[in-house]
Amino acid sequence: MSKGKLIKPRNLDYPDNQLERNVYDIVHKVIPQYEVDVTNEDWQNADEELKEELTEIDNEIRESIDSLKENISSIENRLGNNEGNLSDELVKIKSEIESIKIRKPIEVIVKVDNKKPNDLGTQHFQFPELIKILATKLNVYLVGPAGSGKTTAAINCAKALGIPFHFTGAIASEFKLTGFINAQGQIVSTEFRKAYESGGLFLFDEIDASYPQAVLAFNAALANDYMDFPDKRVERHKDFYCIAAANTFGQGADRQYIGRNQLDAASLDRFVFIDWKFDENLERELAANEDWVNFVQEVRRVIAELKIRHIVSPRASIFGAKLLASGLSRKMVEKSVIWKGLDISTINTILEDLDNYEYNPEEDEEEND
Repeated sequence: MSKGKLIKPRNLDYPDNQLERNVYDIVHKVIPQYEVDVTNEDWQNADEELKEELTEIDNEIRESIDSLKENISSIENRLGNNEGNLSDELVKIKSEIESIKIRKPIEVIVKVDNKKPNDLGTQHFQFPELIKILATKLNVYLVGPAGSGKTTAAINCAKALGIPFHFTGAIASEFKLTGFINAQGQIVSTEFRKAYESGGLFLFDEIDASYPQAVLAFNAALANDYMDFPDKRVERHKDFYCIAAANTFGQGADRQYIGRNQLDAASLDRFVFIDWKFDENLERELAANEDWVNFVQEVRRVIAELKIRHIVSPRASIFGAKLLASGLSRKMVEKSVIWKGLDISTINTILEDLDNYEYNPEEDEEEND
C-alpha cells in the first residue's frame, strides 16, 4: 500500500464582509489538507472521492457562514436598539452630574451645650464629620492637597466651638512650640502654649514639613496631658483642641510633595485621620463664574489622569474669577493661576484633552503691550 496526499485547493471566492472572511479562513484552516491511505489500484479514484467529500464540507461551511451572518445581523440590530436606550441613559446620567455640580454646598449651624446656635454658613462637605470628631477632643490629622481648605476648616471649627484659634506653620525648631526665656529673663510664649494652657483650637499646619524633634516634643504634650515649658510645667487645658494639617500621611515625600518628612509612628498614632478632599461644589459657589470653574476643574481632571506633577487647587478658580472680573485677559489669568511655570509642551498636552487649542504665551504679551 502506498500513501497519497491530496491537498484541498484554496477557494478565492471570499465573502465581502471582513468578519465573514475571517470566519471562512478559520474554518478552512481546521482542515487544510487530507492524507489517505490507498492501494495502488485505488489511487486514481481517490482524487474524485476526496473532491466530493470536500464539496460536501464546503457546503456545510457555507451554511455555517450563512447562519453566522444571520446571528451577526441580529446582534447588530440589538446593539442598534440598545444604543438608543444607552443614549437616553447617558443623557440622564449627564443631567444628574450637572445637577450635582450646581448643587448648593452644605450650610452648617452648630449648637454647643446651651449656647446660642452658631450659623457658619456654607462649609466644606466634610466639615460636619470634622466637627463631630473634634468635639470628642480627639486630635485630628487632616490630610489633603494644597488649597483644599484645611486651614479655613480649622478656623471655622474654632468659631463653631466658640474658642480662640491659634496657628503655627511648619517649624524648624521646638522652641516655636515651647517658647524660650529671652535676655531679660522673660518667657516668650507661643501660639501652642496659649492654646494648651488657656484653651483654644491649635492648628499645627504642615506638620509633615516640620523639624522631627519639634514634632516629638509636640507628641509628648499630646500623650502626657502636660508639657514642660522653659519656665514651668503646664497641664493641658480642658478646652484644648488640636488639628494637625498636612499634604501627606506622614510617610515621607511623594511625587507631588517632595519636601516632606517621615513622621514618627508614635506621633501619628495620636491622631484620627481625615482624608480631606477638594469640594468642587464649594469651589463653584465661592468663585461664582461657571464657565471658568468648569475649565479649571476639567484641567485638574486631565492633569490627574496624565499624572503630571502639578497642583490646580480651588484657589485657581477663586483667584482666577477675581482676576477675570478685574478685566485681565483669559490667557493671562490661565498663565497666572493655572499653568504657573509649566512648559508649553506640557500645557498643550493637557489642552489636547480639552478643546484642542494651543497655548501661546506670546499672545499675552501682545495683548498687554
